[in-house]
Amino acid sequence: MIKIESKNLNIVAIFAHPDDLSIFCAGTLARWAEEGHNIYALCCTSGEVGTLRRDLTKEQVAATREKELKAANEIIGVKETIILDYPDAGFINGPELREKLVYFVRKLKADRVVTFDPWVAYEVHPDHLIVGRMAAEAAAFAAFPLLYTDQIKKGVEPYECSEVWFMGLLGHKPNYFVDISSTLEKKIEAALKFEATLELLAKLFAPKIDPANVSPDELRKLTKYANRLYRSMATAIGNKMDIKAAEAFFVQKTLPGHFDNFQQLTSEMLGNPPAKPKIY
Repeated sequence: MIKIESKNLNIVAIFAHPDDLSIFCAGTLARWAEEGHNIYALCCTSGEVGTLRRDLTKEQVAATREKELKAANEIIGVKETIILDYPDAGFINGPELREKLVYFVRKLKADRVVTFDPWVAYEVHPDHLIVGRMAAEAAAFAAFPLLYTDQIKKGVEPYECSEVWFMGLLGHKPNYFVDISSTLEKKIEAALKFEATLELLAKLFAPKIDPANVSPDELRKLTKYANRLYRSMATAIGNKMDIKAAEAFFVQKTLPGHFDNFQQLTSEMLGNPPAKPKIY
């Protein structure tokens, strides 16, 4: 198990849709918040397409998702929630997004960026791919003073982000497992703030329940299903490292314009197995 950082870090989670964090890394972010790190959540869209209901407009869905996200992040311990105005469902302009993310990496002095793995196979959602790629590039390129010089003229200085933590579905075996045994309850509570989560749970376990009109008894039932689902996911991941409950990540240290992975990639290219994963 690695030693916990002695200094408080600025950790910026960059994701596509309001409910992404609660699914993939809420337990980890909650633990880091409890340890005293500054957690920032940067959501690139309002998730206005993410519903199966036909009685709502995009504007109504966006307003609901933003409210849900802020409520969930309060549980997690997020210091600030930032919501960008990019459209949901595959219409994000990549270069424009990268410039904006470089700005926030610099402004927030991000020591660690948490985002999607854009190199994962069979990821069908383009928002996840473009956000993950641009977030990783922003982490690596924010140190260059000749890049996006207008930001520097406005007082936002270059900053060297130390690492990127790829969350969720990964294109590489995890090299870090975070013990979330103490924060799993917060993860589940945060997830239940989202109607989209209730919609998924109802579809999987209780199709007769209308997620838009959940009675107290039905909410208790869905909460039980959420506990079962999220606990089983965390337990299955934790079992890999003899941890009660965990979330998995592929972590890459950064250098200006690169990942600090030349030795690792060369070793794996020559047929050597990846290094043994670490437990946080």
